[in-house]
Amino acid sequence: MSDVTKEGTPSLEERQRRRTEAINARVDSLAEEAGGDLARAERRAAGTIILGSATVPLIIGILLVVTAFFLPHSGEVRGYDVLLFSDRSDQFLTTMPERIFVWLAFVGGILLTAATLISKATIVGWVNWVVCGIGVFYCFLAVGMRNTRGPEEPGSGPGIGLWLTGLGLLIIVIALSTRVFRRTAVQSAINTRRREAADKDEESLAAQQRLRVGMPAVPHTTDVDDRRARVAARRRAREEREDQPGEPDQGSDTE
Repeated sequence: MSDVTKEGTPSLEERQRRRTEAINARVDSLAEEAGGDLARAERRAAGTIILGSATVPLIIGILLVVTAFFLPHSGEVRGYDVLLFSDRSDQFLTTMPERIFVWLAFVGGILLTAATLISKATIVGWVNWVVCGIGVFYCFLAVGMRNTRGPEEPGSGPGIGLWLTGLGLLIIVIALSTRVFRRTAVQSAINTRRREAADKDEESLAAQQRLRVGMPAVPHTTDVDDRRARVAARRRAREEREDQPGEPDQGSDTE
């Protein structure tokens, strides 16, 4: 089959081949930087998150959160009023869970998500996922606080801005969940090389057995049947003694 289709685009086999070559090149580069230590190379690979198809949902999540800050959070109160503790938010009795939710959305939905997109650091992605996940939880608390206010209290129920903020955080959480909980292709390739190297290394095999069963590994020894060689050696020694004059044959039976 040709590597290029009729439309001029690479075939599936060609794309797979290029992807494999790129992964192997990246593995070789990390292994070289780590001085041949594959375990260290794997840790370096784990420090980078490959966003891939999750990039677009993350951008959409940021845009939703930013837009929601300028929309009604509840009645006449805007999202930025809650964020900045304005007099308007105090006038309509904005509760503490609502303020925590808005700040979590600002930190996790905007700052940390932008940092994840720029740095692609795994630790930043994990912190981003945790903060946005807590923000989704506080979204439900904020909606509950808006819906359970007394009839004599000023303000109204949750506005479109509050709902959009929660939706943006939920999209970010789902997008990050598809990345932070799985190995990258480079990590898998390095792990495969480590297993292949461990199967050839006696020290690694011993360490694996200690981890599995808690017992030291039995050294691999080859038993050689040398009984015939020993008998032949004794026969030659006896014949040499017999050939020497004046010396009795010590191998013969004593009467």
